[in-house]
Amino acid sequence: MAFNSFSDMSKIFILILLIVLVGNKGHSQSVLGKITDSRTNQPVQFANVYFANTTIGTTTNPEGTFKLSGFPAGKYDLTVSFVGYNTYSRSLELKGNETLQIAIELVPEVVNLPEVFITADTSNWKRNFQSFRNYFLGTTPASTKAQITNKKALAFYDDNNQRTLYAHAREPLVIRNDWLGYEITYDMISFQMEYRDGKLAYYGVPRFSYLKPKNKSKEKRWERNRNKAYKGSLLHFFRSMAEGNFEKDEFLVLELLKIPNPDRLPDKLIDERISYYQKGVKAASGGLVTISVGGANVLNGSDSLSYYLKERRKPKEVDSLGRQFKTGKELLEGDYVNYIGMLQIIYKGAKEALEYPFKSRSTPGYQESRLHIKDRLKLYDNGYYEDVRSTYIEGYWSWIGTMASLLPMDYVPPNTKTE
Repeated sequence: MAFNSFSDMSKIFILILLIVLVGNKGHSQSVLGKITDSRTNQPVQFANVYFANTTIGTTTNPEGTFKLSGFPAGKYDLTVSFVGYNTYSRSLELKGNETLQIAIELVPEVVNLPEVFITADTSNWKRNFQSFRNYFLGTTPASTKAQITNKKALAFYDDNNQRTLYAHAREPLVIRNDWLGYEITYDMISFQMEYRDGKLAYYGVPRFSYLKPKNKSKEKRWERNRNKAYKGSLLHFFRSMAEGNFEKDEFLVLELLKIPNPDRLPDKLIDERISYYQKGVKAASGGLVTISVGGANVLNGSDSLSYYLKERRKPKEVDSLGRQFKTGKELLEGDYVNYIGMLQIIYKGAKEALEYPFKSRSTPGYQESRLHIKDRLKLYDNGYYEDVRSTYIEGYWSWIGTMASLLPMDYVPPNTKTE
């Protein structure tokens, strides 16, 4: 299936993100552990041990032991990966000044290719990869500087009947991002793009590491780009919510409601008139019947079938803006985001990028996004929330929030770092 336009991307974008709030609290938490083979009980040396979606990680020593320390309190996904073993993942909640000791057994990997990829489409691999790249890395300025260095590890299945593209990676994808200065190792669990509904969902476990800059100029450029990517992002928004700083951080946050479309005729009338005209029956009176809809008069006695078909295609509901949340605290109840529904979020700290393809005006306006919250979200000390599958985003975030613009959840802007 060819990637014809960006229209689908403007509708709904679902991406599993781990959000973090890094404050100026003490970083004295530690995780100590030992990794062994589940069959032989022998230590697994040089295994990768890290917190998913962060730059926090290490490798096991020859005795199979490791130590992670110097990170804020909160919840993390501890992940262990090594060639030939299934990836291990476990959620940990670490409180202030806490040290956790853990023993982990890695299970040897048995490769079972998902059934859908038994008939993977190899003839259209290049076309499918281009579609995958556009959705996974995006079409932003950052994406032009990002490369998947082992792209041949990808297999695709294009279901023409369902208009859905599936992707599978035989090994973790390695993404070199020369825009932000990171290398991302991404253990992709699933990727699914539903073109018909404009829905994208991909899940995986990312690990960030820093690229080594060639010079100071390169290092400063990366820092500027990271700060730019952070401002107005979903990561920035959740931190601002937790701290009650919407106005200070230039977020305008409004409740978004769905109301009946006042410019649409009632369903019953539409169905009756379509049936009437489809049967080709003329009105007995031969006159005009006037119906008032939304304050306007509609002459239906002589209207054509196409008019009512057009009415039926109109949306039954339209958007309506409700109350404004000025600080973010109004959305919280203790440790929970206690708001269920849609939020319209306007970031006034920056305009839309010139490359943004869904501009509603000729000149760039403020960055506008929507956040759908389907269930209560528990926030932890570091801003990690669950269940992340209870949220999805639309608008500017859906365009800018791709893998090429993703920051690790332990990123802290230069002006807020602890001295």
